[in-house]
Amino acid sequence: MKKAIYLIIVIVMSLAICSCQLSNNESMETASEDYTTEFIKKLKRMDVLINNPDAIEEDEKSEKWYADYIILPDNETMVSMYLVKVKTHLYNLVTEGDLVLNEYDLTDLYLNKSPKQEEFEDFYHWHLYGTKSDSENGNEKYDNYYKGMATGYRLYRESIGHEFKDKDIWYLTAEENSELEQWIKENPDYDTASEDYEYNFLLDLLGVENLPEVATEGESIYVVY
Repeated sequence: MKKAIYLIIVIVMSLAICSCQLSNNESMETASEDYTTEFIKKLKRMDVLINNPDAIEEDEKSEKWYADYIILPDNETMVSMYLVKVKTHLYNLVTEGDLVLNEYDLTDLYLNKSPKQEEFEDFYHWHLYGTKSDSENGNEKYDNYYKGMATGYRLYRESIGHEFKDKDIWYLTAEENSELEQWIKENPDYDTASEDYEYNFLLDLLGVENLPEVATEGESIYVVY
């Protein structure tokens, strides 16, 4: 009788342990799914995803946004590495940081096993909300930066007589973008900077000194040397 009771107790305890393990596994799977869903949402809020890739025309696939990309593992989500690289570069310029996010870093972040998790969260927060001392967020700064780079590209073409790297601006890689940035820094056009807010913003970001003040969009242009 005692053996039977003991056997029943063992069976009940074993079932309880199995049930607990299954519950824990289900909780871990749910937490992992929640993390993955939220991470993709963050990438979407940062505008670095390639939406509707099947709708991209064949002649558009070589453009910089689409030419450099990754597909997240076990997922069909496409991430534009060009945008990730340029936006982290901009983040480093603004914050004097040294964040690098390559394809392996993005994959590890997606799998929730990256040592750069905290750095990514800081980058994400900046992109959406800016900083305590500067409420202009990363998305707004990227817009100004990109327009400033477009002006710098035009000035290069007018000054040198041909396109940078013999490429249209739509096809410059993130690395070539940084090379153009260096030329812009070394060859500032102060007249343009006095009239073009985004170009002025870019030069200031790159550390060009003695810039004229320029009115923001919608204001009268004034110049102070």
